[in-house]
Amino acid sequence: MAATDNTIPLASQHTGLGLVARRLQAGETGTALRLCPFEDVDAEVISRELEAEADYCWMGLFAPDGTAVAVHRAMRWHQHLLLKGVFVDDSYRGSGAALSAAFAIRDWARQAGYAGALAWVEPSKPEARLATRLRLRSASPLLHRYLIPLPSAGASARPRSTALRPTSGTLTVPLRDEGVPMVQELLGIWQEDLAGTRLSWVLDRSRLLLSGNPCRSVGDLSTLLGAVEETAVLTGATSVEIPFEAADLLAALSLAGRGARRLSRSPVNLGVLSFDGAGGHPGATVRSAAVEPNRHD
Repeated sequence: MAATDNTIPLASQHTGLGLVARRLQAGETGTALRLCPFEDVDAEVISRELEAEADYCWMGLFAPDGTAVAVHRAMRWHQHLLLKGVFVDDSYRGSGAALSAAFAIRDWARQAGYAGALAWVEPSKPEARLATRLRLRSASPLLHRYLIPLPSAGASARPRSTALRPTSGTLTVPLRDEGVPMVQELLGIWQEDLAGTRLSWVLDRSRLLLSGNPCRSVGDLSTLLGAVEETAVLTGATSVEIPFEAADLLAALSLAGRGARRLSRSPVNLGVLSFDGAGGHPGATVRSAAVEPNRHD
């Protein structure tokens, strides 16, 4: 089954710890909310993601009495599944539950027809060991992700019904002239539009996560934000997450002046596992078809 048609529930999987893994369904918001530590991943966000089965997956790990001991959150990013975080009950920390949940959601993504799995990895953090266990390979330079406010996409512009919100897609930024982009498009999306650069986006809480940064300099940022505006209004997003090279100090200074927030203290790279066996950049897989993962933002 193609990933775009995916509504497959995971068949229960025994993990070897006396636990069972299965995908959470709509109506199980409380199960995820109890374990998730982020204030901005609230009941409304979780409910929306559980209902949007084609674009999000919450994988639960359950004890024999039915109690959830871990949940793993992930979302579609073009044709790959982006692993966003695993959250473990205090009584199961150090038990291997995090790794079991990660393996379960990886295997579910393969079964559901995704091209592969992705995760932002801080090489200096313990999550890098889990990324290695999942066989994620670096497919980007060291980056910083910045959260940039979108003043024109305020609460008054949000759709009244979450059922009306698109949650993933692509958009075109009218930047593709001479010069080198600040960050190449990361997912290998086919660039057939000569008038601009096509990026993938997914709604993560109230932010749009973009798959590259086609700006030639920070001076082009207003063009990028303008291209995002329509999608932001449709989704109710109030900010956009954009990658920049970690070594670009001039960009960092300019972004600070704009009120942008860096999402991790140390640089990250994009780790990729392609289910067809190809390593590195996911573009080869995407074009042919047309770790504890991060607990920070």
